[in-house]
Amino acid sequence: MKHFSVPMLATTLLLAASLTACETQPVAPSAAVAAKPEVAFVDLQGFDRDLSGALAAKLPKVDVAFYDRIAPSALPERLHHWMASVEAGGGTVKVTPPPGSVTPKDPFLLISAISAVWNASKMVNAAAINAQYKPAQAYDAQIVLKADPQGVSVVDKIVFVQRPSK
Repeated sequence: MKHFSVPMLATTLLLAASLTACETQPVAPSAAVAAKPEVAFVDLQGFDRDLSGALAAKLPKVDVAFYDRIAPSALPERLHHWMASVEAGGGTVKVTPPPGSVTPKDPFLLISAISAVWNASKMVNAAAINAQYKPAQAYDAQIVLKADPQGVSVVDKIVFVQRPSK
């Protein structure tokens, strides 16, 4: 059995470690995904990062699409932060009923959706402070509803529209 000398073993390990470190190059944060005018809502932090990037790119309009059926009165808390940030920046949040409906089947549904956004007043302060939500302060938001096959109003999309600069 052959024995290695300690200096030779140390040199070999150091060389292997050096080559391993050179093998991969980290991706620069600026090389992140390009801002897209449509972001799919998934209740994860990646959604916040994507929406923040799209709004920070100052796109004139950014749509948030939904995979799941969401009642306007049950917007996920993650979206409340974005709506609160819109309001913190002086923007407006409007709820648009489904096309073709003169009056919603349940007028309290729209009222509860609107009050759910306004009840997030403590989130307004948090959203104003959090840099992630700051890009939304230059936008207005429109919660667009649609009727599902049963005739119940659900969120179709949320549209962030950039406000003109003052």
